[in-house]
Amino acid sequence: MNDKRQVAVIAGTPVDTQMGAECIERKTREAGLVPGFMPLNCPASADCDEQVRFQYSDNDGKRAVMDNIFDPAIEDGVRDFFVYCNSLSGAFDFDAYALRKSIESGADIRIYTPLQVYRELGRAYERVGVMAANNLSAHAIEEALMASNPDIYMIGTGNMAIVRAIEDGLSPGEIVEKCGLAHLVKYLEACGAEALVLGCTHFPYIKEEIGKLTDLPVVDPADEMFKALMEAAC
Repeated sequence: MNDKRQVAVIAGTPVDTQMGAECIERKTREAGLVPGFMPLNCPASADCDEQVRFQYSDNDGKRAVMDNIFDPAIEDGVRDFFVYCNSLSGAFDFDAYALRKSIESGADIRIYTPLQVYRELGRAYERVGVMAANNLSAHAIEEALMASNPDIYMIGTGNMAIVRAIEDGLSPGEIVEKCGLAHLVKYLEACGAEALVLGCTHFPYIKEEIGKLTDLPVVDPADEMFKALMEAAC
C-alpha cells in the first residue's frame, strides 16, 4: 500500500507538468520526508500552442478545463494542488477557485501557485528583473509583486522561444546561446536589478547556466511553493 500524500501537479503542458512532478520528488528526497508525496501529473493542455489559447480564452472555458482536472482528483481524495506554471497561474484566479472547490466539496482544498510567492517576494526587493514566458505572465507577476510593495520596480521580459527550446529538448547551454540570454542578463543588471526571478516554471532547467552569467540571486518560486506544501502536510 502506498501511503504517500497525493499532490496533483498542474501545469501548461505535459513537459512542465513532468518537471513539476520531478521537482516535488527531488525536494522530497532532499528534505528527507517519509513517506513524502506522490505527484499526479495533470497537464492543462497538450502543447505550448494549446496552452497559449487557453490563457486567452474566456473564464467559463478556463473553469471548464480546471473542473475536468480538479473534480476527479478531489473525488479520489486529493486535497493539494501544485500549479507548476507561472503563465497558467496568472491566467486563472486559483485563490478564488480553491475557496469555491472547498465549499463545493466540503473539504480543505489547497492550491499552491507561483503568484502567491511573488506577493511575498515584493517585500524583499525594490528592483527585480523577471524572465517570463510571455507578457501576460509578466503582467500578472508585476501585479503580484506590487500587491506587497507598490513601489517595486520590475524589469520584465516575455519570450516563448525559451519555453519552446526547452520543450524541444535543447541543452541549457544551447538555449542560453540561441536565445541571447547573456545579453538579457547584462541588460537586467544594467537596469539595477537586485535579483533575477525565473518567472516561468520551465526556466529552472536553465537556472544553473543563468547563474554562471550573474552574481545576482536567481529566484525560483517553486522553492517557496514546496515549503508551503510541507507546512500543510505537518
